[in-house]
Amino acid sequence: MKKFKYLLIACLAISLFSCEDDDIVKLNDSEYVPASNIEGFGTTLAISKPQKAETVTISYTPASYGVDIVKTHKLQFATSEDFSDPMTFDVDASDNSFSFSVGTLNEFLTEDLALTVDEEATVSARVMTYSLNGVDTLYSSPVNFKTTPYLDILFAENTFYLFGDGVGRIAQNNKLKLNKVFGEPDDSWTIVWMEATGTFKLCSDVNYKGVIGKVGDPVDGEYSLGTVDNRGEDIPVPGTAGYYTVGVNMATNKLIIEPANVYITGPNVDAWPVSSVTEENRFKQDTENKTMYLTKSFLGGELRLHVTHPYISASDWWHAEFIFLDGKIEYRADGGDQERVNIDGGEKTIELDFINQTGKIK
Repeated sequence: MKKFKYLLIACLAISLFSCEDDDIVKLNDSEYVPASNIEGFGTTLAISKPQKAETVTISYTPASYGVDIVKTHKLQFATSEDFSDPMTFDVDASDNSFSFSVGTLNEFLTEDLALTVDEEATVSARVMTYSLNGVDTLYSSPVNFKTTPYLDILFAENTFYLFGDGVGRIAQNNKLKLNKVFGEPDDSWTIVWMEATGTFKLCSDVNYKGVIGKVGDPVDGEYSLGTVDNRGEDIPVPGTAGYYTVGVNMATNKLIIEPANVYITGPNVDAWPVSSVTEENRFKQDTENKTMYLTKSFLGGELRLHVTHPYISASDWWHAEFIFLDGKIEYRADGGDQERVNIDGGEKTIELDFINQTGKIK
């Protein structure tokens, strides 16, 4: 009897893997039974931000193909009962249930299913089951429930990225991370090439979660940033293409944009801030090539570069220091002293490309 069982399994495997990918295989003329008895959503599923860490468990009776083969169950949602545009929820089944947090579900409802926050919506859910290539995918009958997603901006602490057509270029990949200011946890900055037209917003995740913009018009050059209660609108670029420094102060929830001011300081110019912050030590902009450069006769020694910005104390210039190592720009941010690079004295040009994050000496 055991030999017959193994022979049957072997024949089944041969029949499955010899078929074309687009063939539909019937397993030994067995009866296919989709998943059923989905429970846990109720007629109304109440979710809220205070509950975001709580667990939701959805149970069901698993599907069967009539033979013992590997099956994968996934939970799908749609805003219509006919599932004309279903979205698969990226959580795995365990035995006969799915478990996930309220926060994970809310993120899916707002980001993937695109439901409006604070508005009750009717959602359909079903269990999708699949197995080997060529075997039918099974779908349970849907269940319907009402739920009201909540607003939960997913801020990573003091981490921001810029994105938008006003700052977007292929080389930047639309993921322009701001650098932290050393010793000032509420402040961050970045130098970015801005186009002559367009807008941008901030987000707190490389996948564009936690999006905020401006609220109202700027006051003395400062924009008020959006909050969890009001995400705000797009922030316009200044209108002249070039490099700009964007600074964010989370203590005041403000943002400011100003033309990029990059300086050399230290042994190469025999001066330190604030006395080294002079026009002759400031990098110029090459608009055509989208670079910044400084040509002068240097004394030689350690290369020390920094940015000035209203949110960075002039006397604490090293809080916004950076260097380039092996041609790649590296920021001090909230780290310790950086590796030092020495240059020879004489007439030279230092060139910085903040789009590709590179630097070189010519």
